[in-house]
Amino acid sequence: MKLLKVVANNFKLCEKNFTISFVPTGNKTAADKEFELQEIAEDLYVFSTMGIIGKNASGKTTAVELLSIIYDILSYYRINSSKNIFKYIDKTLNLDITFYHNGTVYRYLTDLYKDVNSVDNTSVFFKNEKLYKREYKKTHIKELFNYEKFEEVKPNIKLPEDTSMIYTLLKDIKLRGIYCPSDDYMYRNYAKAFNIYKLLDNNLSIITSLLKMFDEHLENIKMLDENKYKIFYTNNSTKEVSNSELYEMLSSGTTKGFGLFTFVVYSLKTGSDLIIDEIENHFHKTLVENLVNLYKDKSVNKKNATLVFTTHYCEILDLFNRSDNIYISKYDKAIILENMHTNYKFRTELSKSNKFYNNEFNTNVNYDALMNFKKELMQWESYWCVRVKTKK
Repeated sequence: MKLLKVVANNFKLCEKNFTISFVPTGNKTAADKEFELQEIAEDLYVFSTMGIIGKNASGKTTAVELLSIIYDILSYYRINSSKNIFKYIDKTLNLDITFYHNGTVYRYLTDLYKDVNSVDNTSVFFKNEKLYKREYKKTHIKELFNYEKFEEVKPNIKLPEDTSMIYTLLKDIKLRGIYCPSDDYMYRNYAKAFNIYKLLDNNLSIITSLLKMFDEHLENIKMLDENKYKIFYTNNSTKEVSNSELYEMLSSGTTKGFGLFTFVVYSLKTGSDLIIDEIENHFHKTLVENLVNLYKDKSVNKKNATLVFTTHYCEILDLFNRSDNIYISKYDKAIILENMHTNYKFRTELSKSNKFYNNEFNTNVNYDALMNFKKELMQWESYWCVRVKTKK
């Protein structure tokens, strides 16, 4: 299963027909097919990596939160109750999801309603569901999203209102997308990380290599039980600690690095897409660049996993040879996503970071506000100097 496109209406502050597409619209060179794109069927390509960039409060996190909801539906056929998606939604959330699965392109339509009878108002009901399909052929690529020739699929099973009819198609519960938010709370669960490695052929040797990426003084960490760990240092000393003690002893960068790269390993080994909010948090630029390049390397990314990330650092996007896999988020009465290729006809050989610094996408910080802030600080300093002198 591979996600191709999402269209949402009434999601938080997003514009109508808020769209995120994984399918390239620009020309596909031989180099692009080698590094930037993945062929999931004959002549059907999706991006290896996608970036979303924009100013603070422009809607980057909202975009990836939408994707996390989509992957909940495609993985568990329900919305995770911890995601209170109706916190900022007064209306019904309309979703239009297109995905590829076993030689067929599917279109799934649904309305998400809040269960008003739930205690915490987080339960979600699926209503007005429709599922359509069309067998994929190479000749269909130019009309991939022309739904007129799709035929409706009508499941012959009645499901609970909180369960999507996608279950009747995919059936097996499988993690098809992993969402990593910008806060580090989820990375503190070291037991979860160790259990993931056990699932992946019990390959715990990779932990040593991973830890040394972030802390050269660490030789290894072993989980003794769900709340006890043993740290091995390069000077041959050891220490047994609890989960909370381990969190206090490791740097924030090491904690997030160990947790995040555990999900990277899972993503690459299983083909699950990985969505990271603020990919640069706690990390050296070189680490971020190498993380992105893992998904572009077909000798590592053998199962067509896609990396989607948000960032404030436009230099990261210079790693991309294409521009149609870059979205620019903006907020003007509503959150919008502009595609660098579609909206700006960007020449791929040009430096993307230079374009950002030259404010060609209108994404620079508000320098008037910044200068006013500086002016206020200067006046405030003068005010306090006068008060101190007066008291003396």
